[in-house]
Amino acid sequence: MGKRTRRKLGLTLFALVLLVALMPLQEAVHRARPELFDPQRKVKGTSAIGADSTPAVIAALGGFRTVAADLLWLRAERVWHGGDWWAMPRILEAVTELDPHFVLAWQVYGWHCAYNLNAESETQVDRNYWLGQGVQILQRAVEANPDNWEMIFELGWTLYDRAHEPWRAAEYFLQADQYPEAKAYVSRLRYRCYEGVLDIPKLMDALEYAKGRHNDPNEAGDVLHQKIVTRDYDWWMQHKDDPEEHRRQIVMENTKREQRSIRYYLYPNDPYWDVCPRCGLPSKKGSEVCAVCGGPLKKAPDAQAAAHSAAPAREGT
Repeated sequence: MGKRTRRKLGLTLFALVLLVALMPLQEAVHRARPELFDPQRKVKGTSAIGADSTPAVIAALGGFRTVAADLLWLRAERVWHGGDWWAMPRILEAVTELDPHFVLAWQVYGWHCAYNLNAESETQVDRNYWLGQGVQILQRAVEANPDNWEMIFELGWTLYDRAHEPWRAAEYFLQADQYPEAKAYVSRLRYRCYEGVLDIPKLMDALEYAKGRHNDPNEAGDVLHQKIVTRDYDWWMQHKDDPEEHRRQIVMENTKREQRSIRYYLYPNDPYWDVCPRCGLPSKKGSEVCAVCGGPLKKAPDAQAAAHSAAPAREGT
């Protein structure tokens, strides 16, 4: 190893040590002076490296960027086990900056924001903020790893399970399912997206699509997939116009939304509930007053039209 190479290696290692050493100081500043960063957040999603110095530090690390990412990943594990969840975003942001192809780091980063910090937040504003952050992080991850079906699936799953945006989730499941290595459950989850919101036309199309996928009779996983899809297809052929099944799906979907502090889904021409124009929550169809806030539910036709226009639009209508 030449003198110049040794010097470069020494500078790189020094930069790495300095990077790790400064992190506790930065975290202390965040805790002591949160108003310097964002008065509306417990912790802002700021890079652990520091916004101004990130390009210079990363450039100095050169080929050792993945080594630095691995060391920071180890630090993230220690912080996690130490219970300081609010410090995790800064560290994981630095990890993904250093190594944009570190898929597990992206997955943990998006999940931690969309699930853990969302659940730990004290206000609805903060819950919405962290859910949005989680989705944005996973979108960045997909852009950085467009050939990785698991990353695309992770984004679709978060939209489906946490954000309850079924039409967006279904598009990502379809995109992930195009990869040969994708698992059979991806195509099944696509039609699950349409069940809870009773989009029957898209549901039946997705079921037909799933029947044509993963159909190798010599693969045990494919055989199981076909069995499940055939069962679900037959069920919906029998119950797609069944009001009792519709009611069951509506109750399940809005129960999930209530548990996650997400607005109720307003079904077009809902036969079971009227939605209060004051608080936006449902009461039994035909009620004169809201079961939640006590406001009147009887509205003039023009008021009904205004309330309907203010409701979340259903895709495709």
